[in-house]
Amino acid sequence: MDYRPFREYESATDGRQWEDFMSGDWAWKQADIISCDPTTHGSTFVPIILGSAKMTVSVATGQNDYYPLYLSIGNIRNKVRRAHRHGVVLIAFLAIPHMDKEHASTDAFRHFRRQLFHASLAYILHNLKPAMSKPVVMWFGDGHYRRVVFGLGPYIADYEEQVLLACIVRGWCVKCLAMRQDLDSDALYRSREHAEALIEEFDLKNLQDEYGIVGNLIPFTSGFPRADIYELIAPDILHQIIKGTFKDHLVEWVESYLKSVHSTTKANAILDDIDRRIAAIAPFTGLHRFPEGRHFKQWTGNDSKALMKASVSTCHQGARTNWDCANIPHFAGVHVPDTINRFHEHREIFRQSGTVQTFSLPCQHAMKHYPDLIRLFGAPNGLCTSITESKHIDAVKDPYRRTNRNKPLGQMLVINQRLDKLAASRRDFNRRRMLENGDTSKAPGSGPRDEDADEAVDSPMCWTHGLSGVHIRPRISSVPLFTIDYVSRILSIPFRFFLDYIIMVVENFRARSFHLSDFHSS
Repeated sequence: MDYRPFREYESATDGRQWEDFMSGDWAWKQADIISCDPTTHGSTFVPIILGSAKMTVSVATGQNDYYPLYLSIGNIRNKVRRAHRHGVVLIAFLAIPHMDKEHASTDAFRHFRRQLFHASLAYILHNLKPAMSKPVVMWFGDGHYRRVVFGLGPYIADYEEQVLLACIVRGWCVKCLAMRQDLDSDALYRSREHAEALIEEFDLKNLQDEYGIVGNLIPFTSGFPRADIYELIAPDILHQIIKGTFKDHLVEWVESYLKSVHSTTKANAILDDIDRRIAAIAPFTGLHRFPEGRHFKQWTGNDSKALMKASVSTCHQGARTNWDCANIPHFAGVHVPDTINRFHEHREIFRQSGTVQTFSLPCQHAMKHYPDLIRLFGAPNGLCTSITESKHIDAVKDPYRRTNRNKPLGQMLVINQRLDKLAASRRDFNRRRMLENGDTSKAPGSGPRDEDADEAVDSPMCWTHGLSGVHIRPRISSVPLFTIDYVSRILSIPFRFFLDYIIMVVENFRARSFHLSDFHSS
């Protein structure tokens, strides 16, 4: 963990580098603001990173939609946040209001649905609001107590949810004031103060037409200190570059370009040749092969990224430039503008041929803000929606499969609570060396993901049955005797109830045995 903001420089050239969240300028600026207040001076700043995405867990057995809300902190490294090691936790399920078809498309219901989203976030986070202005003492994992000041950090979301968060009209940029018809033009960044001034001066219709602002919505950040929702929108490599720019745009544009320049038969022959080249790529470490080419209907994020790698060797500069954009986390901040400019230069062939009429596309325009976002928040792979989408498996999909499908939400919450308690207990057992040979590979509740398989543990105790009842005996002989009481105390209440129930069953059995022996002896 990083307990303070820092700036990292390359040893050879003394150039600035950005990787983890606390190396960005945003955390540095927040620390400067906190240090100016005598009551918060010297406190540890803990940024709260939020992420949410609506999802469907079942289609064949009914439409079951859920809206999970995840939380992480900016102090942990990007690798930890991406490694599925409890760096991102589920904190709530947001409400999904429904309405009949007659009123579902009305302005009143749309406004209610959007404002309910912001009101829910504000209510969930209201317990942290006092600690954003006044330090609280907390115990950290390294065993030290620190005075902590919380603050709202970046929000991980795709474009549809970014529009909802920023309270703007779909098709506009969530970061700048560029007109929807010409997004690539230079424009000033949005800000909370500027938006509030515009809302006071203009009516709702002019706000939407001229600035893309939905003026009758109140963002959830309005009641929190040092929070500007326009600044806190995080970059999204998955939907903006991998799925958006490459899969949804470039792949379709190439096919349309070939069909417009050549005949349909000739274009299909060229596409088949590209597929043969992709299928003929030699095996290599980290390179996914596509023996059937790219003709498959369901594209995942990993498939899109793997095809971008394969396209580098089968196509020309356009594919190479798009791959560079997708690997922005591996480039220094000074090289990112050059990469984006090369992409803008190579894509002009599609407009010249008439394949595309305009490049005013929000997901491609978002790359223009990547240099500034990298300086603010570090490498964008630490704030990508792929983190929250992979968390869906552990926090939503697998717990749903364990339920009986009858009002599953409450059961899913209980399952997540128990898994979190088991994970915390395992880590505490490991820290106290209470597990056999440090083996953490077979404990229940370790999580269904393969990435978490090495975190599973065996039960640190075994059962022995005696005439005097049921006893707990340590499996490891090296455990000191005083730790047995500690183990029994940290076990959950239901587990202790289970022990009491077993003892009661054994005592009842013994009592019935004594009565039967007295009956036979008489």
